[in-house]
Amino acid sequence: MRVAVHGAAGRLGRLIVAEAEGDPQIEFAGTVGRQGAVPPCDVVIDVTSPGGTASLLRRLDGQALVVGTTGALPLDALVTYARHVPVALVPNFSAGVPLLLEIVERVVGKLPPGWDIEVVESHHHHKKDAPSGTAKRILRAIGRDDVPAHSLRLGDDIGRHTVYLAGPGERLELTHVATRREVFAIGALRWAAQLHGKAPGLYQP
Repeated sequence: MRVAVHGAAGRLGRLIVAEAEGDPQIEFAGTVGRQGAVPPCDVVIDVTSPGGTASLLRRLDGQALVVGTTGALPLDALVTYARHVPVALVPNFSAGVPLLLEIVERVVGKLPPGWDIEVVESHHHHKKDAPSGTAKRILRAIGRDDVPAHSLRLGDDIGRHTVYLAGPGERLELTHVATRREVFAIGALRWAAQLHGKAPGLYQP
């Protein structure tokens, strides 16, 4: 599987490149710049910005696409591209967050009436979007319109997401904490492998 990275100069992009170069199952096809052609590859991993994703879509030529970018993505263009190739929108590449989502869905469905739910997420102070894409995905898993999400931007915090569920005299706290940024690089390549060879469509975990 040949993988190219769009956003290779960023913190996560550099880690994805390093993981790809050290993985015997993957052929690192090169980086995708802000302009110019996309190198021949099977899958492109995009970790840039919504504007960068929009620019990339205009230059792709049938490659599968894994989008780790969050924020105001060009969804209409992504849906159009996904009619012909597989596209995955993955706000969090970790292995633990999908498990957290499963737990949240199960727990919320069993809560007694009247319980309060709130989501708090914390990231490094360079992160631009708030709430995070993962927090928005958690809100979808909760499935209620009245649940607020609070964002903290603190130092070099890699990522913490907590769902608070509180009733009379008791409280549950469901938390995922990323302790190493490398988990996202490993997860990005895991998603590339899963997407390679899939039918066209928009995949959103």
